[in-house]
Amino acid sequence: MNAAAETTEEALDGATCGTHEVAATFVCTRCGDFGCAECLFSSVKDKSVCTRCAAKGLGEPIPWERRKELGTTRAFWRTCKAVMSSPARFFRTPTTQDGVMMAVLHGVIAVTIGLFLSYAVAGIFLGIAGGTFAAIGDEAAQPIGALLGTYGCVIAGFSPILALMAGPANALFGQVVAAAAAHGVLALGKKTKGTFEDTLRVCSYANAPYLFTFVPLLGSFTWFWVVGLEVVGLRETHRCGTDWAAAAAIGYRVVFALLLIGGYAVLLFGFLATVPPPPTP
Repeated sequence: MNAAAETTEEALDGATCGTHEVAATFVCTRCGDFGCAECLFSSVKDKSVCTRCAAKGLGEPIPWERRKELGTTRAFWRTCKAVMSSPARFFRTPTTQDGVMMAVLHGVIAVTIGLFLSYAVAGIFLGIAGGTFAAIGDEAAQPIGALLGTYGCVIAGFSPILALMAGPANALFGQVVAAAAAHGVLALGKKTKGTFEDTLRVCSYANAPYLFTFVPLLGSFTWFWVVGLEVVGLRETHRCGTDWAAAAAIGYRVVFALLLIGGYAVLLFGFLATVPPPPTP
C-alpha cells in the first residue's frame, strides 16, 4: 500500500458522505469533500473526483473516452466539437482513463485529417485553375495550364499518402514539445497542479482546430485557435492564472521565433561580411 492510499484511509476513518449521509469511500482531490460510491465520477492514479466537481465541466466523461458507447467516429467529432465550442468546461472534465496515449492519438488524428483535407482541397483548386487556364488561354498559355491542372490532380490523388507521411510524426513531435515546454514553464513558476500527462493531454486535445486548416482564410488562423485552447486548457487543468497559462503556451514559441530570426540574421550578416567591397574607381 502506498503513502497516498494510507493517507486516504486515515482521512476516511469514520467520515461520512456529505450528500448521502453514508460511510465515505473517497476524498475528492479537487474540492476535498468526502463522498460515497454514488458520488464518485472518476478515480485515476489516486486522483478521485466527485460528481459535483465534474458537473463544472461537461458533466459526463469526455466523448473520446466513450468510444465503445458512441462509436469511434462520433466520439472523435463530439470531442472536437466540445474542445472548440466549450474549452473551459471540456478541460475541467476529469479523465476517466489511465494513461494519456488515447488523447495523444486524438490529436494525431485531427492533424492528419486536417493535412489530408488541405492537400486535397489545394489539389482540387489547382486542378480547376489549371484546367480553366488551359481552356481559355492562348496557345502559349495552354501547356502551362495543362501542367498546373495535372499537378493539382496528382496532389489531390496522393493527398492521403502525403498526409500519412507527414501528419502523424509532426503531430506527435509537436504535442510532446509543446507539453514539455509548457509544463517546464509552469513547473519553474511552481504553478503545476497536475502531472506532465495532464499537460500532454491538454496539448493533444487542443489540436482539434487543425481539422479546418483546409478552409480558405479560416485555415490561416487555426494555429492561433490551437494556442488559445492550450491557454484555456493549461489554466483549467493546473488551476493557475491566465497569465501563467499564456506564458506557458506562448512563451517558448516566442523564444523559438526570436532564436530563428536571430539565426537568420547572423547568417545574413556573416554572408555580407564575406562579400568583398566594390572596387574603387
